[in-house]
Amino acid sequence: MQLCIFQLLEKEELLKSAEILKNQINAVQTEFDQLNQHAAEKDSLIKSIQLQLSDAKIKLADKQAALEKTQWKAMTSRQKSEKLQNDIDSMQGEFSSFMQLLNGLTKNNRTAFAEDYDVAPYHFEHLPCIDDVDDKEMPKVEEARRAYIVAVDAAKEKQDEESLAAAASARLYLQSVLFKLEVA
Repeated sequence: MQLCIFQLLEKEELLKSAEILKNQINAVQTEFDQLNQHAAEKDSLIKSIQLQLSDAKIKLADKQAALEKTQWKAMTSRQKSEKLQNDIDSMQGEFSSFMQLLNGLTKNNRTAFAEDYDVAPYHFEHLPCIDDVDDKEMPKVEEARRAYIVAVDAAKEKQDEESLAAAASARLYLQSVLFKLEVA
């Protein structure tokens, strides 16, 4: 009997020991499950951060491409601007040369080139058609002649394309008035 009691006590201790071990295993299992849950949450957070990082890299690459495109456009615009400025400088030089030529041609000092031109003045007695012109037509001729003189003086003074065009237009008008007189 004593042996039985001793065996019973021994079994009871083994049962208590097994119960304690079982509780420890359950506690370890719970802790293990919590660690797995924390690890899963951290994995999810890492994946989320990796996606954000990937999106940020894509946006950065887009902005880098946009910056390079803008820099290229700026360089191209600068080159075009320099080319246009060179063209303007060239055209201004040509215009200046043209105006100097025009000034040289329109100077009052025509005697230096007199041997190259027939300087004999027109004599009105050699123009019989002018005798037939009535008093109504003569003011038109005189007005066209004055307009031409004013336009030429303005072209000499301003030395721009607009005044040159006005002088050419006034000359054509004067010629047309004179031509109408000859034909009539």
